[in-house]
Amino acid sequence: MPALTRGLASNPPTVPVGKAKLRLFDDKLIGFLMEVRASGKVTYYCRYNDARGRQREVRIGRHGDVTIDQARKRAQEIKASAALGGDPAAERDRSRAIPTFGEFVEGRYLPYVKDKLRSYRDQESFFRLRLKAAWGSRYLDQIRPGDVAELQERLSREGLAGATINRYTAFIKRVFNVALHWEIYDGRNPATRAQMRREQGREQFLTDAELVALFKALAVEPSRTAACAIALLAATGARRGEILGARWERVDIDRRILTVPAASSKSGRTRYIPLSDAAIRILRGLPPGDSPWVFPGNDPAKPISDLKKVWVRVKERAGIDAGFVLHQLRHTYASRLVGQGRSLYEVGQLLGHASTAMTARYSHLAPARLVEAANLALPADC
Repeated sequence: MPALTRGLASNPPTVPVGKAKLRLFDDKLIGFLMEVRASGKVTYYCRYNDARGRQREVRIGRHGDVTIDQARKRAQEIKASAALGGDPAAERDRSRAIPTFGEFVEGRYLPYVKDKLRSYRDQESFFRLRLKAAWGSRYLDQIRPGDVAELQERLSREGLAGATINRYTAFIKRVFNVALHWEIYDGRNPATRAQMRREQGREQFLTDAELVALFKALAVEPSRTAACAIALLAATGARRGEILGARWERVDIDRRILTVPAASSKSGRTRYIPLSDAAIRILRGLPPGDSPWVFPGNDPAKPISDLKKVWVRVKERAGIDAGFVLHQLRHTYASRLVGQGRSLYEVGQLLGHASTAMTARYSHLAPARLVEAANLALPADC
């Protein structure tokens, strides 16, 4: 074994014919070696035995990127670490095994939560629409708290509401919590101390006149499938996904029920949407076709997925505030029922709320009913 010197590294011996490489070990520092390739390139390595007696090897660097003196010093550090119970090769392997954010979310996280979280569809869209492009190629241990703050600012500049930004933040926090729990990497959750945004609830409901104008605008809308889908949203108070995902096999005109299977329901339970007279008229007025979907897209084998352009046109035609979002048709439906004296329990059942707490947001719209209830708290003689 020759001594590894600067001269030897600068002018390495020729690799024998028929071999791809030649390895030379230092005669002073056991385990320190240099590898010569047929191309003439020289790379430094260090061998050592781990705590279990297994031989391990760590690549130090290529000659030219590091000097032989730097390589020997690094080899001494590696051997010292191994002697104290460390395992530099294992640390290297763990680092190499850390997936990118995109690999982890697509390959492990989303499949894991698909049947566990009601918010799965939202989380999948958060990743697909924005996070995959922003962080998809970055390794989990490369994402820092500053990156989360920067993302929040970008989402705000794009016009997303504080509540939506908070949902993105909660999704990121959950992804990293799962990764840390599974010991995918060592470190901190970059979203743990992320500042949540102030949420401002928007209580905007359509008046009687606006509802009439809306249905008149829908009646003359050229895109009939989209127009009918919007009309049914207004007539049922259903969620967008419940209507766009409706199939004819789940529509019972005689019993006046639209069934939403548990797999598609936000609550995770089968939901039955009552169909009013207006809803039945809308369904019966749909263009005939062979699609299994109530509201098929351009490809009849798939449901319609985008109502945005039609919704903008209809609002403009009806003179409705441009900031009124499609989901607020659901709030309008609930507010009108409460205003007509229907109980919060009934409204919750019609909306498919999983708990009464979700329906309580509409309680202030029925002050007369609440005062009537409050009068029952004391005897009449008091």
